[in-house]
Amino acid sequence: MPTIEDVSAESGISIRSLYRYFGDASAMIVEATQLLIEETRPLATFSPMGEGPLADRIATLVGARFRAYQHVRPALRATILNIAAQPELAPAQHATRELLRLQFSIHFAPELQQSDDAAREHVLQAGSAVCNLEFIEMLVERQEMPVDTAQAIVIRLLTNVLAPAPS
Repeated sequence: MPTIEDVSAESGISIRSLYRYFGDASAMIVEATQLLIEETRPLATFSPMGEGPLADRIATLVGARFRAYQHVRPALRATILNIAAQPELAPAQHATRELLRLQFSIHFAPELQQSDDAAREHVLQAGSAVCNLEFIEMLVERQEMPVDTAQAIVIRLLTNVLAPAPS
């Protein structure tokens, strides 16, 4: 988790000023995390949803997720830790996950409609995992992949997830 000194250095605001605006470090972290979530949501949206060939729809969704990732990339690890440590951030995290799941289900409705309920849920869960910013971060940061390589991998995995199951 970033320290108050880290936030001061990154923002160019003195520690004293930070404490003047935020009663404590916890309040500052919550505010900064909520702001980052709000700024990122529009980057993950796109239109039209659910139209066009599967390959184009996959590329559109993955492109949106990578735009969001690029925006949060500098703060992603700290944000993940902060969300886990700050219970008041759980509703925003839950709402974001639900929004992304709904986006996925609308965008890939033709493929999802071909499955029974159990298979549909598996595809939704797998698609959510593959498009998760933490997964993208693992590819780019921990495995040190170039962003375009990571994006190609996510496209490939999502294509496999959405492909019809063999009869």
